[in-house]
Amino acid sequence: MTSSDQPARRLILVSGQEGAGKTTIIRALLPHTPSGARIDGEDLGQVNPCRFDDAFWQLLRANVAVLVRNYWTAGFENVITGSFFRTRDDFLRFRELVPEVDEVFMVQLLVRPDERRHRRLTRAKRTTQEWRDTVDQFDAVDTTIAADQDGYRYLAVDGTGMTPEQTVAVIVREFPEIYGARPSTIRLQQTP
Repeated sequence: MTSSDQPARRLILVSGQEGAGKTTIIRALLPHTPSGARIDGEDLGQVNPCRFDDAFWQLLRANVAVLVRNYWTAGFENVITGSFFRTRDDFLRFRELVPEVDEVFMVQLLVRPDERRHRRLTRAKRTTQEWRDTVDQFDAVDTTIAADQDGYRYLAVDGTGMTPEQTVAVIVREFPEIYGARPSTIRLQQTP
């Protein structure tokens, strides 16, 4: 708690390249997150035509910020979100939109290129090679996110060969401020 009558306002941000598992992990974390809500920026960014320009990313960050603040106002302390920023600079722009946040926890999902390619080809969310090529022009791994100089706790998780349950277990174990002391076995629960 930030004061006797104000609940904490925390962000759990999930970053990573397309196919790293952001949507899966955002959904899988929610059942384990006390006083939690989730926002997948990918759902909010469904527009036609889709442009990966600065105006689009600015709009997406602003939309996510409004929802984050709404959840905090409603009493949900821990908001899990991702898929709306590509770089550390994008994060810093978003951070300006939610100045009242108390704590930020950054999870960067990493995966080997061969597994990422396989995931992108076999997942339910089908895309074309043209789409994947377009995304890859803008979707490099941002190594500057690992710099813990911007007021967040950083955790890199190499999910290569890991199940969502294993990835969630790592996150839960590494962030006791949110999840407390938890058993090492996490069972994935389905969420809508």
